[in-house]
Amino acid sequence: MRTYSKNQHNLSREQFSPASRTIIQQLKDHGYEAYVVGGAIRDLLLNKTPKDFDVVTSATPEQIKSVFRRRCRLIGRRFRLAHVYIDRDLIEVATFRSASSDDTENSGDRLIRNGQIIRDNVYGRIDQDALRRDFTANALYFDPDEETILDFVNGYKDIGARTLNLIGEPVRRFTEDPVRMLRAVRFAVKLGLQLQPDCAAAIAPNAHCLGNVAPARLFDELIKIFHSGYAEDAFALLREHALFAQLFPEVERIMEEKSEYETLFRTAFANTDKRIAAGKPVTPVFLFSVLLWPQAEQLFRQHRHNGLPEFDAMNLAATQVFEEQRENIFVPRVIQAGIRHIWVLQLRFLRNRGKRVFSTLAHPRFRAAYDFLLLRQIIQPELADLAQWWTKIQEVSPEEKREMIFGGGEKKSRRRRRRKKPAGS
Repeated sequence: MRTYSKNQHNLSREQFSPASRTIIQQLKDHGYEAYVVGGAIRDLLLNKTPKDFDVVTSATPEQIKSVFRRRCRLIGRRFRLAHVYIDRDLIEVATFRSASSDDTENSGDRLIRNGQIIRDNVYGRIDQDALRRDFTANALYFDPDEETILDFVNGYKDIGARTLNLIGEPVRRFTEDPVRMLRAVRFAVKLGLQLQPDCAAAIAPNAHCLGNVAPARLFDELIKIFHSGYAEDAFALLREHALFAQLFPEVERIMEEKSEYETLFRTAFANTDKRIAAGKPVTPVFLFSVLLWPQAEQLFRQHRHNGLPEFDAMNLAATQVFEEQRENIFVPRVIQAGIRHIWVLQLRFLRNRGKRVFSTLAHPRFRAAYDFLLLRQIIQPELADLAQWWTKIQEVSPEEKREMIFGGGEKKSRRRRRRKKPAGS
């Protein structure tokens, strides 16, 4: 173990959240070890702003609960954790974990099935906990009292060398938790770290292991990757290491045949990165509308060729895409509904005459669908005039809107005058 003092790492306790420091102090007051761990230290060493300040301790979840009582909530089955609330701040507090369930010093339980960790709640010492973490850059411990960094796996030097290094043998660690491959991509692009060669070489041959991960968990991981602010780089790395093909096999197949879809994706991801950099909101609905579009468009054309009306064809295509994709990534139903609206609005955009234009403009998903139309025209130039029309309709005065929609041919309704009945009838 290496200990780095403040004059070596230049971090101070004031850079760590007051809530995390309060929790650590209270745990120490009750006789437990406690440290800030992982991402916060890594980010500060890389001159980035931490998002979370996680705490790790020798106290078990039940002991953490006894210290903080009503301010603490225990969560999770796969990894038992404590959420501790200090004023309005939520801090995640974990117990030191061990790599072995055979050590009589340890308590808890672990379940491993076909090499994959299903549950991991075997508790141990801090040095054992470091070896259970995924990457060396995430296995540093900060003591706010001493302002020292504890390093058991050479993580401090790896950060200095801008290297993302997996702890342990890559194939075994990726088999234990295949999501580590996705985390490797996210950390590499977000932090500007270079994947260590042995780690990088083990990803593609083990990409199929993602099939053992719950589809809902994969959805959450993809949101983290594509909403990290580095989606375009992440997309390239996912494809390079065969992860995209595992997650979106049908889309990958179509993209291999029609390279223009790769342009569509890269443009969408570049735009997403720009929005995040500018502090603008982004949504999973738009992201997955783009990612699943090649598959939906192909099915839509097949259904139209078979004689289905266009709106029926689009709705059926959407249903099929969601059903097929759930084998790999489960898209929540509320997200599915938003995607369906965006796709159906692409058909409504074709009708730019008549009163229905007003309802299209007022649709809650209009803006997202309009942005999607602008994106589509990049690879479908024939949509340029239509996109220009829907751009202009949003900018003109109400009178000009009516002129564009009705072209001066709007029929004015006239009230029919009732004939008076003859007197005495």
